[in-house]
Amino acid sequence: MGDRPKPKMTDEERKKMVEKMDQDLEEHFRKLEEKAKEREGRRMEGGFTEENWEEEMAAHPFFNQQWKEGEELSPLMKGIQDLKYSPDENSPLELAQNYKEDGNFNFKCKKYRFAIASYTEGLKSKCEDNLLNTQLLTNRAVCQYHIKNYRSCLKDCDVAIELTPTHMKAILRGAQASFQLKQYPLCLIWCDRGLKLDPKDADLIKLRSDAVRISKEQERDERKRTAVEKKKKEEERKILNEIKSKGIKVEKIKGNELSLADFEPCHPAAIHKPVHMDSGTGELVFPVLFLYPEFGETDFVEEWRESETLEQHIQEMFGDSAERPPWDTEKRYVPASLVVYLESYDQKLLEISTSSTLLSAITKPGFLLKAGTPNFIVFVRNSKSHINFINRTQ
Repeated sequence: MGDRPKPKMTDEERKKMVEKMDQDLEEHFRKLEEKAKEREGRRMEGGFTEENWEEEMAAHPFFNQQWKEGEELSPLMKGIQDLKYSPDENSPLELAQNYKEDGNFNFKCKKYRFAIASYTEGLKSKCEDNLLNTQLLTNRAVCQYHIKNYRSCLKDCDVAIELTPTHMKAILRGAQASFQLKQYPLCLIWCDRGLKLDPKDADLIKLRSDAVRISKEQERDERKRTAVEKKKKEEERKILNEIKSKGIKVEKIKGNELSLADFEPCHPAAIHKPVHMDSGTGELVFPVLFLYPEFGETDFVEEWRESETLEQHIQEMFGDSAERPPWDTEKRYVPASLVVYLESYDQKLLEISTSSTLLSAITKPGFLLKAGTPNFIVFVRNSKSHINFINRTQ
């Protein structure tokens, strides 16, 4: 024999079940709030964490649809579930309304994820009431907005106004979500749509004003950025053209096309002082290193113009009025006794006259500029260190 169909509840029985369900839900949420206070020492927004909300929700009989084998609900709980969630007891319209009521209750309790789940179940009932479906979508969008899921909020608003184009709540929330996503042109579209329906809506007026203001600021900033970028590229082009026209041979990082990346300094002291052009004279300006192999020491010249000679900088570092470097205890490093070299591309030494300008030095045949930083090697002429170095590199 088949099972007998269950009798429908009377209105009085349904009323008692609803009252019991409301009391039980309130008690359940009260206990969850107490647990939250114990766990965090304060009331948490939504009552749950990102990690445990689904578990907490599923723990309640009203939402649990997948009980383990052998487990049974009490007749009261089964009746409550059937009363609100059974398709046998409810039409699609009634189910949607019931889930909407649950969602509204959860929303008031700031259980936004519970509310989202309730509104979603209401939409799954596929009732044919467009206004009710619009309300479910809009309410879910509001919850998504509260937990900062702005894209999900915007999607729900889009669907809601397809069903009910004049639904102001959906329009306002769509405008707010667009604003939070920094999609200001889209925000203006939402605002204009709402202001056609209600030209005096204060929220939309303010939101539109803010979106226009920020859009203008962004456009201004973008124009400035574009102008700066254009100026930078023009300066780069001038530098590269100047380097090519003066015959400076450069080691390229990759490819055949010369770029400013080929002049990026490797030495820590020179990183923020790459090759550039003097704004007044138009001369090329390089970072330069002096190397003293005898002592393993270096000097860094941040800006050396192409027309300046080695002698000028040597005088500044080792002339009579210069402060002596602490490593030159015997005071042997004086301008008249120094010999200066550059290393060629095949690692041979190129002796450079101290009367040479920087430009004439780095355009000497055989020299290849690496990392945009000329490295001058300095010795005391005919010193033991000088002779040993010459012998090693010949």
